[in-house]
Amino acid sequence: MRYIADSEKSMMRGCMILLTITAAALAQDAPVVPSAQPGTTVPSGVPLRVALEHRVAIKRVGEPVRGRLVEPVYVFDRMVLPAGSVVEGHIAEIGGVRATRRFTALLSGNLTPPRDVRAQFDTLLLSDGSRLALRTSPSRGTAHTARIATRGRKREEHQSVLKNRAASLAFKEPGKMSRLKSYLFGMLPYHRQAWQEGTLFNGVLQDPLTGLSPIQVEMQSDRPAVPRPEEMEVSARLLAPLSSATARRGALVEAVVTRPLFSNGHALLIPEGTRLLGDVVEAQPARWLHRNGKLLFVFHQIQLPSATAQDIQGQLEGVEANFDAHLALDSEGAAHTSSPKSRFIFPAIAVAVAGLSFHQDYNAQGVPDQDIGGRAESGAVGLGLIGTALAQASRSLASSIAFAGAGFSVYSTFIARGKDAVLPANTPVRISFRGARR
Repeated sequence: MRYIADSEKSMMRGCMILLTITAAALAQDAPVVPSAQPGTTVPSGVPLRVALEHRVAIKRVGEPVRGRLVEPVYVFDRMVLPAGSVVEGHIAEIGGVRATRRFTALLSGNLTPPRDVRAQFDTLLLSDGSRLALRTSPSRGTAHTARIATRGRKREEHQSVLKNRAASLAFKEPGKMSRLKSYLFGMLPYHRQAWQEGTLFNGVLQDPLTGLSPIQVEMQSDRPAVPRPEEMEVSARLLAPLSSATARRGALVEAVVTRPLFSNGHALLIPEGTRLLGDVVEAQPARWLHRNGKLLFVFHQIQLPSATAQDIQGQLEGVEANFDAHLALDSEGAAHTSSPKSRFIFPAIAVAVAGLSFHQDYNAQGVPDQDIGGRAESGAVGLGLIGTALAQASRSLASSIAFAGAGFSVYSTFIARGKDAVLPANTPVRISFRGARR
């Protein structure tokens, strides 16, 4: 009996040694990742920025859409969703048109102004081929998104965007020929509404997204490390909308960091989820005579997770906005709407055409000339192609349409109220600040 007990002890001792050697081997093969977890949860309220892969015709609710993430999604110091991840969804809402927008469109001869259409995303395709269910809020699409920087600073291009065709189209500014085609197409009375390839959406997660595997980004960050912690620049998003029309001096401004920031020594300086607190310094609403609004805000505190707030001096260095909004930043980081000089071209043409509409040519027999081309021009400046057709009825009607179009163009260009500087919720921004002690 004693021999059997000794044999059992020897076997148990051998098994323990074997398990220890196996565990040590596994530990050497698998790198140890600090703070890594089997799964990472993206909380609700985080926006997924999705650019469409293909053109989508707006026909009915439920029409499928497919796009890719423009930028990666981070949780604390880890990347959980890389840029380029495929996201699928559908057309969720097809709304109507406001009366003011419809009236303005009618003055330009547009019988089908764009309707308020929104997309919702419900499926995420992971790199291993699996599908993960999600739910985002319905969001509008932006045809062209511009990256705007303060004066004297070169705009940055993300490597993740350059690898994604749909994302690169979303941030590609339309050229002159593209704008001309859009203008000529806008003169048609009927438009088939569609989302072009590269249309960008901000779908906010309605439920937490679980079941993701974190990726260490300490050595894979698409932004350079910070050589000096005293001078840092972070990517963030605004938590609440800001507008020069409604903002007041001293109003609270909050933003949250969306990308972790590391030092040259690969030490984590600022994790994702860090709060930035500031206030509005100046808010000037848009005024008559086409004077645009202005908005200036700064950040004075940074709140790291599980840490006390630190004083900083933060300034807006970059922002992403709709290209058609013509948003600009001055050297101090103040956001304002810039009015392109090209806006003076059409009023000048409209006034000239309206003045020439009174001119009457006669043929050799003294009979008044029909002047089909002149009437077509007079109608086009007022009601587009519809005006071109109506102007052929009589010269007086052509002149009336031309003067109506010229008057509306002059009013909207020189007399009407300008545009306010508007930054919607979750607007991506770049903040530079100094003065943090650690």
